[in-house]
Amino acid sequence: MVMDQEASARFAGRLSAILYLLSGGMLVLAALVLPPAPGADRVGLLAVAGAALVVGGVIAALPWSRWPQWTTLVLLLPTFLLIAVNNYYGGADGYRYASFFFITFAWIGLTQRRWTSLLFLPLAAAAYVIPLAVTHRWTPDTVSSALYVLPGCVLLGEAVAWVSDQLRRSRATVRERERSVLKLFSENPQPMWVFARETFRFVEVNAAAVDHYGYSRDDFLAMSITDLRPADDAPQLADELAQLDAQVAHNGVWGHRLKDGRVIEVEVTSHEIEFEGQDAVLVALQDVTERNRLEHQLRYRAFHDSLTQLANRALFADRVDHALARQARDGRSVAVVVMDLDGFKTINDSLGHTAGDQLLVAAAQRIQNQLRPGDTAARLGGDEFAILLEDIDGPDEVTALAERLLAVFALPFAVASKQLLVTASVGVTLDRPGDGPEELVRNADMAMYRAKSEGKACVRVYEPEMHDAALARLDLEAELRRALRSDQLVVHYQPTVRLENGDVCGFEALVRWEHPTRGLLPPVEFIPIAEETGLIVELGRWVLAQACAQAVAWQETHPHLDLGIAVNLSPRQLLDIRLIDDVAAVLVGTGLEAHTLTLEITESVFLADREAAVARLRGLKALGVRVALDDFGTGYSSLSRLRDLPIDLLKIDKAFVDGVAEDTESIGLVEAILQMAETLALDTIAEGVEDIEQADRLASLGSEYVQGFLYSRPLPAAQIPAFLRGRGHASDVMRR
Repeated sequence: MVMDQEASARFAGRLSAILYLLSGGMLVLAALVLPPAPGADRVGLLAVAGAALVVGGVIAALPWSRWPQWTTLVLLLPTFLLIAVNNYYGGADGYRYASFFFITFAWIGLTQRRWTSLLFLPLAAAAYVIPLAVTHRWTPDTVSSALYVLPGCVLLGEAVAWVSDQLRRSRATVRERERSVLKLFSENPQPMWVFARETFRFVEVNAAAVDHYGYSRDDFLAMSITDLRPADDAPQLADELAQLDAQVAHNGVWGHRLKDGRVIEVEVTSHEIEFEGQDAVLVALQDVTERNRLEHQLRYRAFHDSLTQLANRALFADRVDHALARQARDGRSVAVVVMDLDGFKTINDSLGHTAGDQLLVAAAQRIQNQLRPGDTAARLGGDEFAILLEDIDGPDEVTALAERLLAVFALPFAVASKQLLVTASVGVTLDRPGDGPEELVRNADMAMYRAKSEGKACVRVYEPEMHDAALARLDLEAELRRALRSDQLVVHYQPTVRLENGDVCGFEALVRWEHPTRGLLPPVEFIPIAEETGLIVELGRWVLAQACAQAVAWQETHPHLDLGIAVNLSPRQLLDIRLIDDVAAVLVGTGLEAHTLTLEITESVFLADREAAVARLRGLKALGVRVALDDFGTGYSSLSRLRDLPIDLLKIDKAFVDGVAEDTESIGLVEAILQMAETLALDTIAEGVEDIEQADRLASLGSEYVQGFLYSRPLPAAQIPAFLRGRGHASDVMRR
């Protein structure tokens, strides 16, 4: 404000000096060149002109910036005096001196506040009328001229003052905006800078950029934006600068080099501005290095088996699809090999899951070593592997590979301090007209099961009659339908434990099949068939009713535990239009409070119809139930889309938990998931906790809830009361 007052006073003084000098020059010119009016005195007019020039020089020399702006109003006294004297010597010629009134009132409007012109109207009237009275030129014409000259002068002054006031307000608004923008720029926690449009050199940088990049402000101002790019980015940099020339507004991800040499990825948003009189570009940056790294790892895990690092089923299907598309163009053959380890379940059960995992990793490595660079190996699940062979000459080339695989599997595996002999059954198929990815994998799978049924450790090539084997699956489907009607299905319950104190806070319902001839079958034996045939909807409805009724019974007998129940929903169930009504009916029928029911889904439910799945989840949430995302980190959703899902809880997949006790990468991923869940206000449950070291590590990372064999395997409902009675001792052990 002080600077504004000084500038205004200096402007008023300088303008007044200019007008005095200009008016004096005009008077000299008029006195010497123009014919005088009747009764005019040339000598007097020249004297007035000289006085105006002298006063103008004096005004120009005065230090107006030291004084308040209103002090310039004192100049109006000599101004109107000189106008009156000029009127006196000019013969009261209104056409010659009226212009000086207009100039004076224009000066008032430009330099002073509104209504000042009106205040000085009496002084102007005196300067106009007194010379008329003294010179006896008081005539109707001269008096009437005052009636339009003086009001016109006031109107001019006020109009100019109004415009000036609007301009001052606009300038004040602009200055305030500039101050706000400057403050926003300098104090913004996001790194920002400005560089010259023509030279690409930095012209300003905020404190956040200095802190994040490590360069001082002087360092930045001595650099250009090209100095931040890694040396090997030169071709890409040239393209980006070309785009910048075409259109300055730019969004993208660039690589930047910090002062310590590290290269980070930054998300850049830039806009063209004018900065200190030159064309410039304002850039806002966000470091996305860690986010991209985590998303890359999660994407990798979504399409790769976390144990063997081979492609998973989804990626393998995609590769087969692309291979068939290429094969249609060039006419080369495509083959799929499916192999399954013989006797793996026995090894896994007798030596434990750790030994089983070591065997799978070793088997994957042996498979990978036998492949050509362009071939794809995948783990389809469990101990089943698949291989995609492209550009092959015929069946002999495929069977030769299969025989090599059998040969390397004949060598013993060093697992759990033992030398294990593990064979494999191999199925082979070549593409046939009309076959798609699913048919190829299915046919190779049929051939593999034929190899198993014919003694294992052998290779079989798919033949159309193997389709008969698929009929056996239809028989199993029929048996499953009968099982639903004859009470052969049972529900087992695996507890969820609060890690801090070992207290049980709920159970997950897991269905089993008490087969009349094959014994107790785990879900993997029949759930895929149920999913394929649609029986999963009826089966899921039955499990939901059983689990909710059981939960109510346990809540009544153990009210102090605040027990909840979790039930899995398959993708097909979630898309069933009756699902919401079914859940509502079960809640009403059993009397279970909605908030104690958690429905678990996997990320695969979003593959077929994401919008429909999300809408169905919102409908379930409206009932008051909770929704959990199971096996998080192994599916297909990105972090940026996770916040859009109507979920309450993340279940961290066992693949992450397996290595959390000692693997740095697993620790980092689990910690990142926990932090992300906290940011999104989501609860978490770590699955597959099998030893105390994993539990301790999860506790140190802030995990609250866990599941796993360390606490209990899934138990029949009849064994749960005894299990809960024994939890006091178990909790003491866990706390130790």
